[in-house]
Amino acid sequence: MTIVSEIFEKLKDCQNLSEVEEVFSLLFSELFIDSLSHCLELLDKFLIQPYLEDGWSIDRLEERQITFLFGTVTFKRRRLRKQGEKSFIPLDRALGLEPRQHFSPLFKEKIAQLSTGMTYRQAGRSVELLTNQTISHQTVHAIAQSVAEKIRETSDSELDVSDKKKPEVLYIEADGIWIGSQEKGKHLEYKRGFIHEGVEKIGNRNCLINPVYFGCFGTSKDLFEEIRSYLSTHYDLSRTIIIANSDGGSGYEADKFQSLGGRRSLFEYCLDSYHVMKYITGKLGFDKFLQKELRQVVKAYDYERVELLLDTVESYLEQEEHLERLSEVRAYLTRNWCWIRPLKDRNLPVSDGVGVCESGHRFYTNRMKKQGRNWTRQGAENMATLLVSIRNGEFERLYRATVSEPVFSEEIAMSASKALKVMKHKEHTIPQATIPVYGPKSSAMGRLSSLF
Repeated sequence: MTIVSEIFEKLKDCQNLSEVEEVFSLLFSELFIDSLSHCLELLDKFLIQPYLEDGWSIDRLEERQITFLFGTVTFKRRRLRKQGEKSFIPLDRALGLEPRQHFSPLFKEKIAQLSTGMTYRQAGRSVELLTNQTISHQTVHAIAQSVAEKIRETSDSELDVSDKKKPEVLYIEADGIWIGSQEKGKHLEYKRGFIHEGVEKIGNRNCLINPVYFGCFGTSKDLFEEIRSYLSTHYDLSRTIIIANSDGGSGYEADKFQSLGGRRSLFEYCLDSYHVMKYITGKLGFDKFLQKELRQVVKAYDYERVELLLDTVESYLEQEEHLERLSEVRAYLTRNWCWIRPLKDRNLPVSDGVGVCESGHRFYTNRMKKQGRNWTRQGAENMATLLVSIRNGEFERLYRATVSEPVFSEEIAMSASKALKVMKHKEHTIPQATIPVYGPKSSAMGRLSSLF
């Protein structure tokens, strides 16, 4: 029975289009599985011939299963042995299959990507719904961990000096996120940073130009070292204005950013306005009117009005706690006033582009903080690695760089050519026929004949 005949045979028994698609998905999956299994076994026969001629002998026939996106393929191949040499399987070596590898690289790649947008259990369920495969959440977790570890081991290729970027302005931001830990009473801080070359408007949205994201669970020094390494490899900052932004917390001070560009004279630091307003709101919660007024004068960047407002409020406050909080706000604003100045009020070729880091946390927190999730240190690092590689648009490049690539090498191509030559192909012909007319051309058969 041909595949077309089988399709019609199954089609006549289906009740609706959903059932048709379900039946045909299984049919085509079985067809691909059987065909690939046959091809691999035939390929194995031709791969071992040069080795047999070189003195190798067949040790035994071994069965193996590899799960692809379209199904699990079972095939047999030969292990070879030779005196004084380590036995091996030519087909596995030629295909780049590692020992105890049960999933194809592309299957693992897609599973890891799924796991960054949902829980491991949901990812397993999604695979079951969209394919004919059944996979447990434990297996999804193991695949995601192994893929992340491979990506983290991949080192970025260095560029020549002539290839380095020389933007007029480079923005650098950094901040931290607290992640739940499986260790009782502890949390993990994910330190993240990113760079970009400005903002452009696409439709109604403001988009960053050439953003690159970084992150680690080490110290802030580790994060800045990672950023510094990338900048030295990819950028020439000799004539670039570096604009840094952070909340000013421990490890994210202005001098930490300034060191990234070396001995730079063109450096500007901005204290994140969101955190400035948050600090004012938190400290002055006892007086809503004062909160509102102080936020307005700080946004207007008018220090005289700030001093006047704080002096006025201080004159009528009576509680010692309120006076202490007001004094802390005054000291905070005085200490950081030069960093609070808006970009538009500075002598720079740009007027915006900072304060993006806080909103960028959602990409990570949606996966790592929802529903009170807790992580081990290694699990959190692996998930963050996957998220950063996807955010940078380099997931596929980094992961595939770790996969054995001599697949379909010259050895494979030659064996496949030999297999094609010995396979018997049936020549396809187009049947021809005529329509005899035993009546006038004006009849129905006559008109049909004239059409052809």
